[in-house]
Amino acid sequence: MMTPFVMRDVSKDDFALFRRIRRAVRRMPDPDLGRDECGRPVAVSCHMVCRALAAHLPVSCRDGYFGEGSATHSWLRTDAGLIVDPYPWAMVGGPVMVYAEGLSPWRTLYRETDISGHLNRLRPAFDRHVAVVTDAVRAALKADEPRYDF
Repeated sequence: MMTPFVMRDVSKDDFALFRRIRRAVRRMPDPDLGRDECGRPVAVSCHMVCRALAAHLPVSCRDGYFGEGSATHSWLRTDAGLIVDPYPWAMVGGPVMVYAEGLSPWRTLYRETDISGHLNRLRPAFDRHVAVVTDAVRAALKADEPRYDF
């Protein structure tokens, strides 16, 4: 397989971290967050997933907007500044890791800003949902740990 050009800017530790996030997200079942006022299942959001992963891994949760649209979004940032988007907005697939510095076109798509007003309107249900997703992340990460049978 051809190595992507961006890999020259990705450390082995960051790539291992990305792979761990990807395995955890892919192992997670759809958590039961209850039903909304219309009786539909509450959907998991990027805001929930990022907060849950950041609670267990050496990444920070960032909030803002993706692209020029008005949709809020959350993603993760590694210590080296790489973006890991565990729950990409409006696409099938993911998690993805992108380099968003220098000439990268990704740097204009992930626009960090304060969205606390948006998140505050969702509370206290949002905090309960984050706790449920955090439990699911914990279980998925635990399943990824090596098992020793002595």
